[in-house]
Amino acid sequence: MKKVTYTLCLMFLLICVQSQAQILSKADKYFKSFAYQDAIELYEILWQKDSLNEYLVKQLATSYQMLNNSVKTEEWYAKVMKTSDVKAVDYLSYARALQANEKYEQAKHYLERYEELANTGLKEIDLDYISELKGAESRYSIAPISANCEASDFGTAFYKNKIVFSSAKAKPSLIKRNYRWNEQNYLRLYTSNPLQNGDLKKTELLSNELGTKFHDGPVCFNEAGDEMYLTRNFVSDSKKAKRNDKGVVSIQLYFSKKTGNKWSTPKLMSVNLDGYSTGHPSLSKDGKKLYFISDRPGGIGGTDIYISEKKGDAWSEPINAGNRVNTKENEMFPFITDNNILYFASKGHAGLGGLDIFWIDDLKNGEIVNLGSPINTSKDDFALILKEGKGYLSSNREKGETFDDIYRFEILGRTIKGQVFNSETNEILGFTKVSLMDKSGKLVNEIETEENGKFNFTINDVQDFKLLSVKQQFTDGTEEVLALDLMDQTEAYRKIYQAPDNTLQLDGLVVYKGDRSPVEGVSVTIKKKGSNELIDLITNTEGNIISALERDNEYLIEYHKEDILAKSNQISTFDITGNRIYVEEEVDKVQVGKVFVLDNIFYDLDKSNIRPDAAIELDKLVIILNDNPTLKIELSSHTDSRGSDAYNMALSDRRAKSAVNYIIENGISKDRIVAKGYGETKLINHCSNGVKCSKAEHQANRRTEVKVLEL
Repeated sequence: MKKVTYTLCLMFLLICVQSQAQILSKADKYFKSFAYQDAIELYEILWQKDSLNEYLVKQLATSYQMLNNSVKTEEWYAKVMKTSDVKAVDYLSYARALQANEKYEQAKHYLERYEELANTGLKEIDLDYISELKGAESRYSIAPISANCEASDFGTAFYKNKIVFSSAKAKPSLIKRNYRWNEQNYLRLYTSNPLQNGDLKKTELLSNELGTKFHDGPVCFNEAGDEMYLTRNFVSDSKKAKRNDKGVVSIQLYFSKKTGNKWSTPKLMSVNLDGYSTGHPSLSKDGKKLYFISDRPGGIGGTDIYISEKKGDAWSEPINAGNRVNTKENEMFPFITDNNILYFASKGHAGLGGLDIFWIDDLKNGEIVNLGSPINTSKDDFALILKEGKGYLSSNREKGETFDDIYRFEILGRTIKGQVFNSETNEILGFTKVSLMDKSGKLVNEIETEENGKFNFTINDVQDFKLLSVKQQFTDGTEEVLALDLMDQTEAYRKIYQAPDNTLQLDGLVVYKGDRSPVEGVSVTIKKKGSNELIDLITNTEGNIISALERDNEYLIEYHKEDILAKSNQISTFDITGNRIYVEEEVDKVQVGKVFVLDNIFYDLDKSNIRPDAAIELDKLVIILNDNPTLKIELSSHTDSRGSDAYNMALSDRRAKSAVNYIIENGISKDRIVAKGYGETKLINHCSNGVKCSKAEHQANRRTEVKVLEL
């Protein structure tokens, strides 16, 4: 009896083992044919009976990953982390799932672990940058369209005044054809007329003749709306799907022409490469460049963005968009705006998680910009189209997995940001004042940059703007931001360059002494010390002059004009901290009876000869007489009260004649000038004979005066 019981138990066990083997075989078959949902159901049955089976854990983690179920992917990859054979790619998959579930710190750890093993150069998760991206909420309004169905809707395209998109919505039919990967219907192309607020409600098939038994879409159209570039599964002439060597039915690009109300049968395009996927088209406004994605050999990562140019009726060999756009992961759904801004979705650039949407305005030198929240989330956000600040995007943020919805959005606020650089060294130029001005030149805002030279302005309207960067000892830097640049961008980035400046701007003003009215037409001559170079200027109606002077120099400035008393002064440009130096000069009008003092006319004790320092001042008088050729003057010399009256009278007379002779020797006619010595007869203070005074008070009386006799 015991032997019989043992035999029966052994047979039952063998049957169970055989049954499990059959289930596993069937699950693997589903997995290899991409029927991941079916595979998961069987793998989970087996795992319930054998929870230590590492193969089952890995298969379940991968299956949920392929279905884009980030919650379940995280759950099962957490189990993979405890297995005995964790691969580098497992750390990446776990990190991406954690990131999609907004567990950024954990995701950062596992991504770093992946990079330690794989060394692929993937960008690390920057927690500060994520916080910055989440701070963009107020810049957009966003809402799901009303036409979203229970299945997937995504991949919008502008078509005349309509919107075309792909949808897996159920169709009335006796025969249901589901896509085994996610158990949804195959995609069909639908069209809808946007409401005033951009919402899409009523939909209809774009064409009853275009649909296949497999996926159709996404698409794009030319500006006229009579040419369509269509993504669809690669189907043979016998209408059967063609699989590549990995068993995958690839996507290919097709072209269709509309005549009247009918679209032609789509034809394969020359940009396709047999055995590899090509799709997600976007056509430039002029119809000369086609942007699309492909996983063909020679790329940078999974799927890359490519560009082909139209040459007559043919398309050129596709060119990879380059490593500013493409990464080692997937780039998808390119869209080129009317002003050639490229939007695209990527998993490889730094973002919030899953596919994020980015833009770039120059494939060679531009900076990649993440649109931030709420355009991007930790889930998949992709397929953005945009025109005049309004557009549509697709996302699985609500339903998760492969269930996508279409969202309408509008840009509410934009930013103008950038950085200031030294144009000679290309180094960052910090601590500058950057001003933002509108198209009329009115100041909108200004900031003082920090050491990093970065600036950021938030704007709410679209117009032409000008940026001005100012820093001492550097030329001013300017950049323009045009309304066209802002229309279909969330931000404009500008680099401002300033050159080291060894010059100062001289701002000068000449006014009349007394009423301080501006003097027009004054000849101003500026001479640098130690140089023969002259700068000649004329004051304008406001009495102003403007000129450039070199730093760390000394200059002589002379002012000449008929009917004024010529003047000169020295200025120094040493130790000037700003970019400007201001000089104001008051001048006297030449009037009959006008008396003015010649400063700094000094004589040696009991002498009347002209000293070099006195000659400088007398030269100024020569200039005045030359400027006013009809002018006649009296030059008088005065002494203080010390010494006898007779002695002082004689001394002043000799000094006056000595000064007059010097002037005559310098070309002035003797009949235009009279010498007069007044001694101590015209004291200007109380310091007369016998009065005790200071040296300064006596000095005030020792003077040389000029009186205008005739004009």
